[in-house]
Order: sequence, then structure tokens, then C-alpha cells
Amino acid sequence: MALDIHRLDTDEYILGLNDEKYNCLSVIFEWFEKQTGIYIDPYSDTILDAKHLSFLAKLIDGYVHKTDLNLDKKRTSAILEFRGVLNIFIEKNVSLKLYGD
Repeated sequence: MALDIHRLDTDEYILGLNDEKYNCLSVIFEWFEKQTGIYIDPYSDTILDAKHLSFLAKLIDGYVHKTDLNLDKKRTSAILEFRGVLNIFIEKNVSLKLYGD
């Protein structure tokens, strides 16, 4: 598994991104790194607070808006699943920790 996503406050497991899903999200993660300097790396741990989660959600929304989602259904599914998780924790104002392999 490339990344395991946990709540920062309770360390509860939320979602796993295998290599395929991580690769589907890599374009979003690259944009995020360019804007914030935070690299979401499949080999190290990263903490994302609520403002980072909100920014990632905006990047995903921009990607979805300008991309033909029918071209790659696996990518679309991975991105929308990740976006849904972000939305839950943005609303709760809960930070996430991403554990790399």
C-alpha cells in the first residue's frame, strides 16, 4: 500500500491508497506540492491540517471541472473517492496523517 490515511487525533485508519490509486492522484499531489511545498510521498509520513485538506479539495474540484472524466474511469473513481474523504474531515476540522510505506 502506498499510503495509509489516518485521523491525526485518534490515529483511526480511514483509507488506504495503493500504488494504482496513488498514481491516479499524483497529478493532484504534484500541483499541491508546487503550491504549498508539501510533498505527499508514498514513502514517508505527511500531516495535513484542515486548511491543507481544503486546498487539496479545491485542486481536485479544479481538475474535475476541466477534465473529461469519461477518459479514465479508474483515475476518476480514485480522485472522487479521495475527494469524498477530504470533505468529511474538512467539515469536522480534523487533520489527517498519511503514512507512507
